[in-house]
Amino acid sequence: MRSESLLEYVLVNYRWVFVVFFLLPCTVLGKIWSIFEKSLWSRHTGLEHEKNLSHIQRQIKHRNEHAPDRVMCTARPSWRSMTIADMVYKKYMYNIDVQLDGIVSINAKNQTVRVEPGITMGRLIPILIESGWTVPVALDMEDLTIGGLVMGIGLESSSHKFGLFHETCTRYELITANGDLIICSKSVNADIFESVPYSYGTLGFLTAVDIKLIPAKKYVKLKYRPIRTLEKMESRLIVETSDLEHNDFVELLIYNKDEGVLMTGKMTDGNRDTEKYVNRIGRFYKPWFFKHVESFLITWKIGEEYIPLKDYYFRHNKSLFWEIQDIIPFGNHPVFRYLLGWLMPAKVALLKLTQTDTIKQLYAKHHCIDDFILPISCLKKSVQKFHTMLNIYPIWVCPAVLRPGKGLMHSPATVDNMYIDIGLYGEPKVIEYNSTIVRDIEIFVLKLKGFKMMYVGTYLNIHEFKTMFDHRLYDRVRHHLGCESNFPEVYDKVNRNARI
Repeated sequence: MRSESLLEYVLVNYRWVFVVFFLLPCTVLGKIWSIFEKSLWSRHTGLEHEKNLSHIQRQIKHRNEHAPDRVMCTARPSWRSMTIADMVYKKYMYNIDVQLDGIVSINAKNQTVRVEPGITMGRLIPILIESGWTVPVALDMEDLTIGGLVMGIGLESSSHKFGLFHETCTRYELITANGDLIICSKSVNADIFESVPYSYGTLGFLTAVDIKLIPAKKYVKLKYRPIRTLEKMESRLIVETSDLEHNDFVELLIYNKDEGVLMTGKMTDGNRDTEKYVNRIGRFYKPWFFKHVESFLITWKIGEEYIPLKDYYFRHNKSLFWEIQDIIPFGNHPVFRYLLGWLMPAKVALLKLTQTDTIKQLYAKHHCIDDFILPISCLKKSVQKFHTMLNIYPIWVCPAVLRPGKGLMHSPATVDNMYIDIGLYGEPKVIEYNSTIVRDIEIFVLKLKGFKMMYVGTYLNIHEFKTMFDHRLYDRVRHHLGCESNFPEVYDKVNRNARI
């Protein structure tokens, strides 16, 4: 055994002890603080937003006068992001403190909500539902921020209907390299508006986002359908994503190379008898959602139930999809759920903050977290490839329509194209897992005209990266805004030398 400290050895081999007895209690303190923050949101006025903007502009002015040779990025520390990657680029860039995490306004007349980029889904969604509204694409992790979903990529089980998260945004507010505040939308600064999504903060500092609202209903009526063979999964998924009238939500979990469970859902207020069939999966003592879904596969039965809307949105949050089972193997046991389930999930930020170099190296060698967006017709071919190269299960499959456009990521055709996000989270069950395998997968996705989410970085070179993502408009907008010596390019922030 290597010469590790006793603490490192315990953290690596018995990390659940540290998580259960230290991180989970710390998570409770974080939840208490979140409740306090939620109670304060109504006092977040436009004047306070303006004050925060002035603070950012003063920092940019100071940088332009005293450190113009250093490109800028936000000062948000790596451990606060949802990705496991360490954003090492922040160490040599000029960090700007951007503390913007409130709701500016809810406009019921225009059916939009204006929010600051740092607000999380876990804070925004409950407030909207209480007001009778929701967003068309609500992400399933409570700690994901609006800014991250715009500057990166966000999609969910409603994306077959509404597209990627940024498709539901109508207006962005940014501060540029010279400190100017600009507004962009489809009708004002349209090229900038189209270039912001996926730009990772390389055009300016995002300071506010307007998001469309739709009326919220009490429940999601969810149907579970076990399916055998990848051919049937692919064909059935194509059928269900086409039925926009009946399917507000479509999601597929694949449990092995031949079997999965397809879920389709519809928002509804129910009726007098609905309560008999409600499954409040968000309650702490309930089984992890992916295990609940698997029960329909084990019994090979079609099932149907009603799930409260907020519970449905955050259905994967409690177990962080299925990542928690690698940290707390007994976490879904009834005894644990009833005694300590109310503490779950451990905050990803705390998990990252307490990682030692040993744990980071262990994750790099034995753990995969990645998302690939591919044409829906490539489901069978892609799962077969991922099975051979990684053998990770379950696999998350989420359909999303990509629109034609000129931004970094869009449908390559002149019409809407249905794609799928294939999420791979866990320990590869293969003899060898390394960077060469990951790069081979990225090239495979590139050849299929697919895309890779960049939250963990990429092994693509700059030419391959620009082949995957259309830089033509993005480069023109960067030149127009004077970004070249003030902000890095996207590749500078997402290549694997910048995220380790």
